[in-house]
Amino acid sequence: MTGQGHSASGSSGWSTVFRHVRYENLVAGVSGGVLSNLALHPLDLVKIRFAVSDGLELRPKYNGILHCLTTIWKLDGLRGLYQGVTPNVWGAGLSWGLYFFLSHDPLHHKPIMGNKNSPYVTV
Repeated sequence: MTGQGHSASGSSGWSTVFRHVRYENLVAGVSGGVLSNLALHPLDLVKIRFAVSDGLELRPKYNGILHCLTTIWKLDGLRGLYQGVTPNVWGAGLSWGLYFFLSHDPLHHKPIMGNKNSPYVTV
């Protein structure tokens, strides 16, 4: 089927639907989501520790953010600070990757100085 714009390799309509999508956006979204999550996960862990601190003697008491971080570091080390990071990294990487991958809007972009081969810029 080489007639009417179809290639012989059997490419589907997906290539025309996603022709404006750039894979660099996917990589940027995934890496941004993963790196931001890795950088901020210890603070998220502190927030959760404060939220579940209900006054029971079973759980340690913290005097502040730094005290909480140092206590976790002393008891469990680096592994303790990143406890439960895997689902968060998967979720953030997937969601930000898809957001950047699919949110590129070609209607709000135009070529620089009218050159059709130039990179797109936001207007």
